[in-house]
Amino acid sequence: MPQPKNIADLRRFLGMITYYSRFLPDVSTITYPLRRLLKKDKNLFWSAQCQAAFIKLKNEVASDRVLIPFDTNLPVTLTTDASPVGIAAVLSHGINKVEHPIAFASRSLTDAEQNYSQLDREALAIVFGVDHFFYYLFGHKFTLITDNQPLTRIFHPKSKFPKMTSARLLRYASFLAGFDYVVSFKKGTENQIADCLSRAPTAQGYVTTDMIINEEVHRICSSTVFEISTKTLTVEEIVKETDKDKELSKLKRDIKSNSIESDYTINGEILFKNDKVVVPKSLQLEVLKDLHSTHLGIVKMKQLARRYCTWKNIDKDIENLVKSCKDCLYTQNNPPKAPVHHWDPPSTNWERIHLDYAGHFQGYYYLVLIDAKSRWAEIKAISEPPTSLNTIKLLNDIFSTHGYPFVMVSDNASIFTGDTFLNYCLENGIRQKFIAPGHPATNGLAERNVQTLKNKLKSMINENVPIHQKIQKILLRYRATPLASGRSPSEMYLNRQIRIKLDAMRPYQEEKSQQQIQPRTRCLQVGERVQARVFISNKPFWKNGTIKQKLGNLHYIIELDEGKSLKRHINQLQKVEIKKKQVTFDESTIHHQSKPSQSSPDFDPIQYTVSQPEPNQQEHHDPDQTSDQEPTSMPDTPLRRSQRPRRPPRHLEDYVYTTRNIKTGNYP
Repeated sequence: MPQPKNIADLRRFLGMITYYSRFLPDVSTITYPLRRLLKKDKNLFWSAQCQAAFIKLKNEVASDRVLIPFDTNLPVTLTTDASPVGIAAVLSHGINKVEHPIAFASRSLTDAEQNYSQLDREALAIVFGVDHFFYYLFGHKFTLITDNQPLTRIFHPKSKFPKMTSARLLRYASFLAGFDYVVSFKKGTENQIADCLSRAPTAQGYVTTDMIINEEVHRICSSTVFEISTKTLTVEEIVKETDKDKELSKLKRDIKSNSIESDYTINGEILFKNDKVVVPKSLQLEVLKDLHSTHLGIVKMKQLARRYCTWKNIDKDIENLVKSCKDCLYTQNNPPKAPVHHWDPPSTNWERIHLDYAGHFQGYYYLVLIDAKSRWAEIKAISEPPTSLNTIKLLNDIFSTHGYPFVMVSDNASIFTGDTFLNYCLENGIRQKFIAPGHPATNGLAERNVQTLKNKLKSMINENVPIHQKIQKILLRYRATPLASGRSPSEMYLNRQIRIKLDAMRPYQEEKSQQQIQPRTRCLQVGERVQARVFISNKPFWKNGTIKQKLGNLHYIIELDEGKSLKRHINQLQKVEIKKKQVTFDESTIHHQSKPSQSSPDFDPIQYTVSQPEPNQQEHHDPDQTSDQEPTSMPDTPLRRSQRPRRPPRHLEDYVYTTRNIKTGNYP
């Protein structure tokens, strides 16, 4: 720190010493020669005694009495400030609400930096301090203290960048975004340390991050000035005319002296607004002529100007210049087209339809019809030229499925305006609407689909299938494809999505009926004995069997006693208590080596045990008629048996049979 050159510098130095006086012994005695210089009517005479006191105070501030080593466990504070000639930063620890300095830093401003606005200089001091103490601050949360109120909003870590901010401040904010900090405001009168150092800076002998950012912004600004420069429009001329301009010169002074938050900045004594040169009023006409040198239109001139220069009402000035240029008037394009009239959306499907013919294309003419609400499409192809009669025939084919519409929109072709077609629409209650002649965009709904049809047919030209199959394929895919609304034409027209080939990739799941089984519907269980309706020579009979499997709620698999399995509805089944027939043989009458004869006295015929007699086969029921009645009881008449001799089956000859009492049914 050099010795003070005036009373103001001396006061700042003594203010810093007073701030640290709590750490220094005999401060009053040491500072006495310097404090005498502050008395009124006292000239600044820097004696050897003043120099000795100044050096001793500097050594004391830089000694261990004041400075403390960096401790990662203590809170860190970075205080910065800027003056017209320098910037400074103080790194310190806060211990018991007292700031203990760790290190000091300052540097002089370059000639270009001295022309910065006060807001930019204060921001530059912050970036300088963070970069200088990078290894202490990176990865460590710290408190950033500044005496500039707008910067606390611009550099707040949780706030978005203001829209109206200079390019330099945006770059500073991007650099600080990589650090973990909070911003705190301190009044300038309380920021003595950083303020003193900024007004007594030291020379910077190496390149820092803030210098690199400033150089980048300077190159951008210089490039912008270069793009608009001519023989007469030079940097020096812009600076001179800017200083002559009352409004711009006042704005420059305010920016340099006050901390105004705006999107204006100063670089090389030239005023910039968001990287664009602010052109003084005296040079605006020359800049306009240069922008219009190749007779660009209004839109192109505005786009070009927004990249390089700006001034108040620049857009209006560009419009007036182009409109007054005779060469541009003779070569201008047609006036902009009015927006296409949009039809009012119909309230229901098939309320309004749009139709048009396409072709002759690939040997056919195509009648394209579109529903205005659902976008449901119908296409009919004919080989002969269209007329009113064959058009009516095609429409009748369509209307037989969908019915007549309320409104039909078409062009003014004689097909649709002839008496035959007019009478057809009148008889069927169809109101016709025609588009403006030579303006097909009014019927854009049909026109777009005509073009779509042509493109699809062109892409399918190598498919060797009839034209009608191509149209069917196009319509199927079109009706199933979602539109901009997210719904397909089939969903909007049919209230369901039609199924296409791609749906085969999804597994089919049959929807179960939500209807509950009626309370009176009978239910049988597996293993129960039933009578099942069978048909012999187309005549119904009842046969006994056992339920083997239940299929759903109403169908069953029955195994008949004779061994055959069949499927029957519940209406064709009756629950019975008839047990399955059992066969028993008398051991004494059965021999393995010989067969008994009918005349043998020991022969005992095969006996059957039956719990109930067989049902009467003369009872006939309709197999489709539901019967909730229990099976009728069998007559008590004895079971009729054949009188012929009975013997065991041949396949049972190798088995040993037992006999049981025919009356009791018990085995011996």
